[in-house]
Amino acid sequence: MPQVIHQLISSCDRKLPKELWIDFSTLDFTRPSGVVFISNLIQWLDAKGTKVVLEGLSPHRQSNKFLDDALFFEQHLGTKLRPYSSPRPTTIPLKKVTQAESHGWLEMDLTPWLSNHFSVPESSLREFRVCLSELFNNIADHTCCEIGSIFCQYYPNEGRILISVADFGAGIPSVVRRFSPKISSIDAILKATEDGFTTKTSPRNRGAGLHYLLQNVVLRNGGSVTIYSHNGIVSFKKEGERICPHPRVVSGFSPGTLFDIEFRKDTIEVLDDEEEDFEW
Repeated sequence: MPQVIHQLISSCDRKLPKELWIDFSTLDFTRPSGVVFISNLIQWLDAKGTKVVLEGLSPHRQSNKFLDDALFFEQHLGTKLRPYSSPRPTTIPLKKVTQAESHGWLEMDLTPWLSNHFSVPESSLREFRVCLSELFNNIADHTCCEIGSIFCQYYPNEGRILISVADFGAGIPSVVRRFSPKISSIDAILKATEDGFTTKTSPRNRGAGLHYLLQNVVLRNGGSVTIYSHNGIVSFKKEGERICPHPRVVSGFSPGTLFDIEFRKDTIEVLDDEEEDFEW
């Protein structure tokens, strides 16, 4: 994904064009991370003064049907490719969510959807819900951006959910460099996931967010978290009883931060709703 921005700017003599055409006729498949990345790229270009024109929008292509059902085209064109398209049961459609709106969205949209697909009571998803709430706090605090795009997809044959959240703000490395000016993108991402690290003095975020996310999604659930920011990508996976980062430096540059979260169905601890009520 950083290569896309790099190639775009390089091909335009380091300047963004007044108009850019994006061709969907060669798109065969896209993951949740690709959906939110393309969506945020369009918003970023628009904010920079570049008019984005979408072409190759055949309503008969399976990839375009998928994006249409995800409400991608409705968000960026103001209309659907097919009037009868609607969100698929295995997805939560693309949505822009502010930090202020995130708690209601998690409570009213995501949690019931996860509960239905995983066949577990909502109480079993409480820790995961808190993790994502902290993640939205980090989008506001670590990336200086109050708005994030989110898209979720359930893969029933694999028993897993993929959730992608992205913003096109300053990005984790830029914010961490206020404290460590020479730190690399990879090290900045790793720093942001340390327990207790925060770039804010606000009581809303005391540095538990990304560390808490890794503890619950990777260590306890056995899922994975991948963070993309600038020219750094770090995937966090469980190896034995440890969380192991797998860093990768790529050519190019991508503004903002993208979180790719994989959550497993088979390792969820099932709790009774009454048990959660008793805890409160």
